[in-house]
Amino acid sequence: MNEELIEHVLYLMEAKKGDLGRLNYILSMLQDGRPLYISDRKYLESLISMHIEPSKRKTGQQQSVEELKTELSRVKQKLERYERRGYKKAIGRKAVFFFVTFFFGWHAVVRLLGDTLSINQNVNPYIFPLYQLKTILPPQATAIMAQYNISLEMIIVFVWGLMILTWIILGFVYLVKFMRSRYNPALH
Repeated sequence: MNEELIEHVLYLMEAKKGDLGRLNYILSMLQDGRPLYISDRKYLESLISMHIEPSKRKTGQQQSVEELKTELSRVKQKLERYERRGYKKAIGRKAVFFFVTFFFGWHAVVRLLGDTLSINQNVNPYIFPLYQLKTILPPQATAIMAQYNISLEMIIVFVWGLMILTWIILGFVYLVKFMRSRYNPALH
């Protein structure tokens, strides 16, 4: 590994790429077998990736025609998969979930306000359609709910609360993903 790094440093010095004094210091450290400081290693890696690796790709390490064909077929398969799915993303599912949360929230907030402000909930059934489920529930379901002292309004508020909790959890998950994507261990 050190021999390869020495060759890279000599090439960079001949090509006058980078600070010659620093490269000379790095060369002496490598020739003496001493470890490089982290900043010197990062500096050398950035110079190598910028000036040496592109030239290596251009010279002897070009991909063969077969490798390019397989890579092209893999990209084509991915594109076909995306086209079959119709470019669906999780955003569409989140939008539907947001609408359903809002819909349940509309009913739950009215229920909570009705309890605290003593508002009469006998309003137009088109404004609060979930409450019209009472009319189509079978008598057995109504009897079971009465047995456990549960009302349809309580169920709606509970479901809405679960949805809000789900949004909070999703928010934390995406926040952690975002923070992980920005974390660079080389800086610490």
